[in-house]
Amino acid sequence: MRDIPALAFLTIKSAWLKNLCISFFKSHFAELVKLSTGKLADRSVKELIQFCRDNHCAQVSVLHRGKVIVDEVFSTHPVDVAAIQNGIVALLIGIAQEKFLLETFDNMNHHVEPEWTQLGPWDEAKLQIEHLMQMTTGMDDELEPEGKIGETWRYNNVAYQQLKKILSLHTGLSLNELSSNWLFEPLNMRESEWRDREMLLPDGTPYSAFFSTAADLIKVGTMVLNRGKPVLNDEYYIDQLHQPGSTENPSWGLLWWNNNQDRFMVPNSNKVFTGPPIESAPPDLISARGYNGDHLGISPGMGLVVALTIQPGQSGNKRLVQDCWSLLTHNVF
Repeated sequence: MRDIPALAFLTIKSAWLKNLCISFFKSHFAELVKLSTGKLADRSVKELIQFCRDNHCAQVSVLHRGKVIVDEVFSTHPVDVAAIQNGIVALLIGIAQEKFLLETFDNMNHHVEPEWTQLGPWDEAKLQIEHLMQMTTGMDDELEPEGKIGETWRYNNVAYQQLKKILSLHTGLSLNELSSNWLFEPLNMRESEWRDREMLLPDGTPYSAFFSTAADLIKVGTMVLNRGKPVLNDEYYIDQLHQPGSTENPSWGLLWWNNNQDRFMVPNSNKVFTGPPIESAPPDLISARGYNGDHLGISPGMGLVVALTIQPGQSGNKRLVQDCWSLLTHNVF
């Protein structure tokens, strides 16, 4: 009987220690989780950087909710980011529209001299600026009839070049000058410029390439994430960039890709693929993409902007963007 008080004391002490441990765990749970996930995120970010290094990236930048969490430079030189330039031109057209220089539903022949195509006069008169942006021109690369205007999706890089000419025509400025005034300087993009390529258009003028870095592209992506601010006030226009531009390829809008449709087509192919263009990325992704893996992607829901550039002369891993988004969505966030 004399052992009962001692047993009771031990029981009380054990219960007290148990409650103390539970109380400590509850009060510090958030910090413990944060510490654990922070270490996981650090490891995953390092894995992402190594992955980009192994796949010949020139630079990679990732911004999450206003904070740059990755800014890795493997090559300091700006690179030709290929078709990412489409997204830049779309933004310049939006600014031009806000300045009342044009409207996307304008007929092309209101801005350029007639007979710039090989279409008949009635068909050429139907062509609108938005048809060139949606890639539903009804023409091949020789600007001959192929398909139906406003319906048939075919990536037409020759017709697309006319959009740049319209911008210069209405401003009296070169593409570099107006891009600097409207976009590069307001966004503090110090490593971006347009350069002439050696390849010539049918009228003898050179194609133009857009050279940039991931750090500069992140600034463009942040502008899109902020629905145009601080450069473009027309939020509706930003929303329209990634709306389906055709029934044939609903994943393509106004020179930007969306990621929430059930099928898509790609340049230089008539094949229709099922699912979104980037299966590993969130459905709300808006992106501008180059053939070799250059990529600018924005996910408003995740507050995420991702920019990848590929080193010159490298063909790139065809699954680079898919794998990159898989690393981001499954490991980092």
